[in-house]
Amino acid sequence: MDDGHIARRRGAPPAGQRLSRDAVLARAEDLIDADGYDRFSLRALAAALGVRPNALYNHVGGREELLDAVAERYLAEFVLPDTGEPWPEWVRTVAIGLRAQLLDHPERAALLLSRAGGTALGPVVLRRFVDRLVAAGVDRAIAHLGWHLMLTTVVGTVQQERRRGKDPAGTFEAVLDVALRGLVAVAAAAPDERATMLLAAHRLAHPQP
Repeated sequence: MDDGHIARRRGAPPAGQRLSRDAVLARAEDLIDADGYDRFSLRALAAALGVRPNALYNHVGGREELLDAVAERYLAEFVLPDTGEPWPEWVRTVAIGLRAQLLDHPERAALLLSRAGGTALGPVVLRRFVDRLVAAGVDRAIAHLGWHLMLTTVVGTVQQERRRGKDPAGTFEAVLDVALRGLVAVAAAAPDERATMLLAAHRLAHPQP
């Protein structure tokens, strides 16, 4: 049977081409976008690549490591803006930018929310976000809380929009406005024990070199 009679699986490397880690991760991203984060499996990924499941372990340690790597690649595409606007407006800009990115790949929203902290890059992005607010005079514990507020607001509304379809009432903008007003009010006072404990727990889990 000649090559013309052999149907190559969509996304599989051409005959004779070695499988690479980048190819594995890129195909995993495609499957998550198409089928959803919850339904993703190494068996399905191997089938999509036209290889045996064992071949994947030459490039990733397992499903958990692979999902962390996909989340990290996704985070690497997101750049915090370098603008001189007041910090509440800067947080708004960050939130709008992240939402736009997630709407391009809504199935990755749950992946980002659950995996960002477990990647090498996630804590780096968080620290840059926090440092920007601290430089503007926000207490570090409150700035750290602000990151979680922003991320949860964005990811939560994206997941809701994915289930219901586009929301003409502008739910995201309304929810973000309320969240930011609350953050500004909290930032005007001393941090409470919960915010301080959250920051302390993060530092224990992600010690800086």
